[in-house]
Amino acid sequence: MFLTEEEAKRITEKILSYSKADSATVNLYGGLAENIRFAVNTVTTCGSSDRISASITSNFGKKSGSVTITSLNDDVIRDGVKKSEDIAQLSPANDEFMPPLGPQSGYLTVKEYFEDTANATPEQRAETVSHVLQNSRQKDLISAGYYETSSGFESIGTSNGLFAYHKKTELDFSTTSRTPDGTGSSKIARMYADLASLKYQDLTRTVMDRAALTRNPIELKPGRYTAVLEKMAACDMVGNLFGYMNKRSADEGRSYFSDKTNGNKIGQKILSDKVTIYTDPTVSYAPSSPFNGEGLPIQKTSWYENGVLKNLTTSRYWAQKTNSPVVPYPENIIMNGSDKSLEDLIASTDKGILVIRLWYIRSVDPRTILLTGLTRDGIFYIENGEVKYPVKNFRFNESPANMLSNVVDVSKAEKVVGSETGNAKIVVPDIKVEEFNFSSISDAV
Repeated sequence: MFLTEEEAKRITEKILSYSKADSATVNLYGGLAENIRFAVNTVTTCGSSDRISASITSNFGKKSGSVTITSLNDDVIRDGVKKSEDIAQLSPANDEFMPPLGPQSGYLTVKEYFEDTANATPEQRAETVSHVLQNSRQKDLISAGYYETSSGFESIGTSNGLFAYHKKTELDFSTTSRTPDGTGSSKIARMYADLASLKYQDLTRTVMDRAALTRNPIELKPGRYTAVLEKMAACDMVGNLFGYMNKRSADEGRSYFSDKTNGNKIGQKILSDKVTIYTDPTVSYAPSSPFNGEGLPIQKTSWYENGVLKNLTTSRYWAQKTNSPVVPYPENIIMNGSDKSLEDLIASTDKGILVIRLWYIRSVDPRTILLTGLTRDGIFYIENGEVKYPVKNFRFNESPANMLSNVVDVSKAEKVVGSETGNAKIVVPDIKVEEFNFSSISDAV
């Protein structure tokens, strides 16, 4: 169910009118998503999802309770409010409780809603998938994937007078192509707000050309190599870094970003001077919500400038306790690139490894941000500036902070999707790094 700003505000006010708590917050989410799924070179399912939900949080003093409802029927609303209040009364007090926000100023103007995406038809989705399947059969590959277009909204309202609303559209396109002998595979995935951004013919050509090259990989000895991380692999490493960029954990000495003298490393050069990362909800190629789940405005924020750490995420509680600014978690992450191409990075590499994608990434040591995971869907040996042959997959043990301190070159940046970044809006270049740690062989394709 898609609600206009006026409708969302009216529903929010109705829910809050039933509240008997000291304070309350209502988060509304809704929209329509339509999809088509394919596997083994044929369409398997198609469908749509029309959804609406309201998350109701009630507070008595420093005690809170939350309930989510999926109907806006009056009786369901009353029951949801009552249950959230009952849960709050039974909950222990939270010493770090922060009251709901009042009216905010400074919300940026963001265009994340596009009519061509909202009005995408089943015929358009079918045409895109048909192109993928026809090419897969012609190239003797076996392909599977997913294509969804959606339109939706989010809003937040509080008993203290805050109301904010944002609408958006999104498309989700992914394709995995495998060789019939099962020895090779490649995948590509993209998410955009605007349907016009989806160049599915180019993406189809790329994933299938790569899949054909991955047949019969050769085993390469594990070790530290110069690595060229294609954008999808770079996306996962950069995205994972932000999960650890918290000022409180740094100030308390529990983090990679801790400093015994200064409390944290803000202002220090800790990454390569080729690394500049920032947040800007208004950028046309990766627009994002102008507020977070509390209703805090998301401003343009610098995270790294030429390798220097500029900010760490800071909650309202920790900002108040340390007399420092609130810095919300970013709604988009943008890393600057260059005018170079992936081919340029490969051409400048004497010996190294090209990594298309990472997956199954898990934390090993939060203090050093050491991660482990596997390569997947295409990994190649580079020699004398050329891709020579496919190699078997590796397990890696590497920290994104260490990786980004070893950056020697980057390409043009693009909005992509990592294997474990969900619907996060992340813009990254292909990244060439030294001493990437491929720790062992993996027999998986």
